[in-house]
Amino acid sequence: MKKINIPLTKKGINDFKSKINNLISELPKVNEEILSELANLGQNEIEKNRASTIYTDGNDDYKIFKEKTENGYKVGARGSQVLYDEFGTGTEGLNAPHELKNNFNLKEYNSGKTIRSAGINMKPETGILPGELYWTYKGKDGNIVYTQGIPAGKEVFNAEQTVKRKKQQIIKKKVGEVLSKL
Repeated sequence: MKKINIPLTKKGINDFKSKINNLISELPKVNEEILSELANLGQNEIEKNRASTIYTDGNDDYKIFKEKTENGYKVGARGSQVLYDEFGTGTEGLNAPHELKNNFNLKEYNSGKTIRSAGINMKPETGILPGELYWTYKGKDGNIVYTQGIPAGKEVFNAEQTVKRKKQQIIKKKVGEVLSKL
């Protein structure tokens, strides 16, 4: 804790008042810096989490965004498959679920349109055993891709957890920088 010595004179009290007024005028700037740093952290964490996701096939239009709003910033991901990437799909998604999936009214299996059950004639190279569920889609290269889904990537959820964990540390640092000027 920082101690502030104020001479009990008219000049000392006026100097302290001036420093307090400067501090008050700096607070909106500090608030903006805190919000900006938290938003940057969130965006960087989503990018890092996305880069380490091994379940991308190039068919995805996943876009990470950071937007200034009236009250701060909005950070997240957009795309036609972003819910699948975040919450997982198919058997893989059921085996590695997202903690918040039930909060978003998503289907349990959350997968492709034509779910099939593998028969005894399933091609061994697909890795899908008879009786297991799967679906197919056309890859960017035009080849048919067999899939049992993907586990929950939690790119945004994990970024949010990191921001929550580091929030107080960032606030303390930024406010401390302003208070050190007193």
